[in-house]
Formats: sequence, structure tokens, C-alpha cells
Amino acid sequence: MSSVRKQQPYSKKGTTHWRASIDDLGGPTYLRIVELLLQDVREGRLKTGDPLPSQRELARQLGINFTTVTRAYDEAKRLGLIQSRHGQGTFVAGEKEIAQTGVEPRAPGKAQEAIDLTSTWPPNLEIAATLATEVRLLAQERTFDFLARRGGTVPALDLAAGEAWLQPRFDAPLARRVAMAAGTRNALIALLSSLVGTGGSLLVEAMIWPTIRTVAALLGIKLVPVQLDEQGLVPQALEKAADASQATALYCVPTVQNPTGAVMGLERRREILAVAKRRGLTIIEDDAYGGLQTAPPPLLGALAPDITYSLFGLAKLISPSLRISYVVAPDPQKAGRLTDVLRATMQTAPPLEAALATRLINQGTLVELIAQVRTEAQVRQTLAQRLLAGQAAAIPEEGLFLWLPLPGQWDASEFADRLRQEGVLVAPGKMFAVDPAQAPNAIRIATGAVNTAEELALSLQRIQSLLKQNASLLGSID
Repeated sequence: MSSVRKQQPYSKKGTTHWRASIDDLGGPTYLRIVELLLQDVREGRLKTGDPLPSQRELARQLGINFTTVTRAYDEAKRLGLIQSRHGQGTFVAGEKEIAQTGVEPRAPGKAQEAIDLTSTWPPNLEIAATLATEVRLLAQERTFDFLARRGGTVPALDLAAGEAWLQPRFDAPLARRVAMAAGTRNALIALLSSLVGTGGSLLVEAMIWPTIRTVAALLGIKLVPVQLDEQGLVPQALEKAADASQATALYCVPTVQNPTGAVMGLERRREILAVAKRRGLTIIEDDAYGGLQTAPPPLLGALAPDITYSLFGLAKLISPSLRISYVVAPDPQKAGRLTDVLRATMQTAPPLEAALATRLINQGTLVELIAQVRTEAQVRQTLAQRLLAGQAAAIPEEGLFLWLPLPGQWDASEFADRLRQEGVLVAPGKMFAVDPAQAPNAIRIATGAVNTAEELALSLQRIQSLLKQNASLLGSID
């Protein structure tokens, strides 16, 4: 009886010359890996059908970030250089397949797709693979439950999981106070349509998440900007704006305010709540980034639960594809009314995503994934602090973005346009200002969404280099 020898993946010895050669190549590391793969195929060290190390193993062997290897393998697949076989691994497709595609690897130094630092998504890491695995396991456990659910309803076990996850951040019990929406913007549409309504006024931070402007325009709501300082909302400015506008609701991001990165201290929170109570304001607190903080400040919803709706989305904590937002209402009756609005408008949490979030919470995986994102965020923010040393940047240690005021020689919009020519996209202050004429001369730089820390470093180096140049001279050269 003959036996078939099982092929072993390209060994650690086989990649030794990669470690020695990778620093000699130019361009992003992921493209260097693709180039080394191609060289080994063409020089006969790798042959069609040869198995390759797993992404995690290759990252370990080369001493580089897992996401860099992931991007390298994705690029190699795009070129037809390697193939993945379900349940078996990754294998060399061979130079023949590359020739058939008619595509050559993008050589280092050639024009690359712009590096986008405009959206505050969390780093991908290996979270997508984890979520895919959890979905497969979930399908075995709750298929009938989430496929047969009546439209707009949320099972009690999904609400209970959300309550259990959030309860440590509240003193009062959360039982029956939690609603679930299909992401934070849908939660806001439901809340603002109910609490403010068409023709009403909403108090907001002077610099806001641009989606708020879109939602307000959709609902016919007037936005009333409130001055900000290094701790966020200024209490005296809030009092004045509330008095002048007669608004009855306030939307704010107290922890790592978007886009300035401001974090309200405890005393400032109490001052804001005192104004809100005097003026009869209902507060909508968006805790988009609070979950990334090792020791987050007390929630407004914990300090004043009777007047606050607190929103907790998962998209900015672990993955933009997980559109789940938990809303903690002041009491069960208000949570019930919000749930009715969400159900009537089909903005409630999608069954599969709600079930996935519940599984992640119950298995302890959600906490682990958030910790991974937090760690990577700290690495990237530290990198930004080093590469932008000497600049007056506000860089939250556990954040997904930074706020960079520009020197007087530069206009933020012109700076962003010039940087675009350098292959880097950032968001100028006018994108966030309720009143564009009052926009600070600054840019927001998202550090999380870019694939690798290496790409972030390249982008920040270009930003620092451009800051040192004379804007007037550049304009005259054009």
C-alpha cells in the first residue's frame, strides 16, 4: 500500500532569506513580501502547489504585524500568485497563472492608491476572520431563531446580553431600559424624530460628527452650535445657547469628542448636567469611543440617568460591519417607546448581527476584541506622538484619531488638497463645523482605519514634511 507524503508549508528555513532581504527592498512591507514570493517562484525556490505558512506564522517568522501579512497575501491573490483552499491553507499558484492575469505586481515607488485617513474605523487586525468563525458557529446554534424572527422584534436574550455588557458602567439596574438599533445613526434618527421633531432645535457641539448634520437635514431639525474648549462643551456657552434657542435636547460626545479628541472631566460633566437640569434638556450621549478607554470617565447616563439616553455602537469599537447600537433609556417606559419607533421604521437591530453581538458578549470575545483594538490604537497614537513631535496635536492615547491645528501659513482645506497630491487623505476642520465660517484651522487624522502602522507612519511623515514647507512658495510654483 503506497503512502502519500503530506507537503509541509514553506519552512522557516525557506523564509530566512526573506528576513535578510526584506529591508533591502523599497516601498511598503506588504509589497516587499509579494516581491519576495514572486522572486522565489521565478527562481524555482517555490513551485506551483507548494503550501505557504499561515498568515500568523509568517508574521511571527518575519517579526512584522499580522495585518501586513494579510494585505500581502490579499495582493498576491489579486495577482494570481497564490491561492487559498478552504480548510487546507494557502498555496503557490505559480507564474503561469500570473501571466494569464496579465497583471504585474505594483513595483515599489510607483503610484499607489491614496492612503485614506478620513474615517475613524478601528484597525482590522484579524477581527474579520474571528467574526467569520463566530458567524459559522452561530449558524449552528441559533439559525431558526434569527431567520424566523418577526420583523423588528429583538429576542430577550439579545437585550439581556446588552444589559450584561453595559451594566458595569451604570449604578442603577438596566433591566428593561435597553433598546437595540441597526447602528448609531439609526438610533439617532429614531431618537431625534421623537425628542426634537421637524422644525425643532437641537443643541450640539460646535464641531460634530458630519452624519449629525445629515440626519438633522433629513428630519428638518435646526442645529444650534455650542462652544468647545479642551474639555468639550463649555457650560456657560451651553446655558446661553439653550436660553436663546429654547431647544429641549442636547447631543454630545463627552469622551474623545469627534473630531477634537476632548474628554470631559468629572467636574465639567457635573456642570453640564446642572445646566441641562436647569434648562429642562434631554441629553443624547454618544459613547462611540468610550469603550476603548481603559478607565473611562463616568457616563452622563450614569450621573443623570433620568434625563439621559446613552448610545453604545459596536462599529467604532471592533468592526464597521457590525451595525449594532445599544441605547440605554432613562426608564423602561421610554425604552419601550423608542423600541416601538425602531420597530415601526425597521431600524431595529438586524437579527443576524444582534445574535452575533450576543454571542460575542456571552463568550467573552467582545471584551477580547475591544482590548485588541485598544492595544493597536495605543501603538498608533504613540507613533503619531513621535512623528508629529513639535506640533500642537491633540492625540488621545486610546483613540482612533487625532486633531492637528495648523500653523498660520496653512489653510486647512488647502493643506488637505496639497496632501491629497502626496497620496494621503485627511479631513479639514470645515467638514465638522456646524458653522463652516467658524471652523478651526485644523485637520482630523484617523489613525485606525489604515491597514498597517507602517502606512500610518508613511502618511504622518508626509504630513510632517508638508508642515515644514512654505505654503506661499508652493502656491507660486504651481
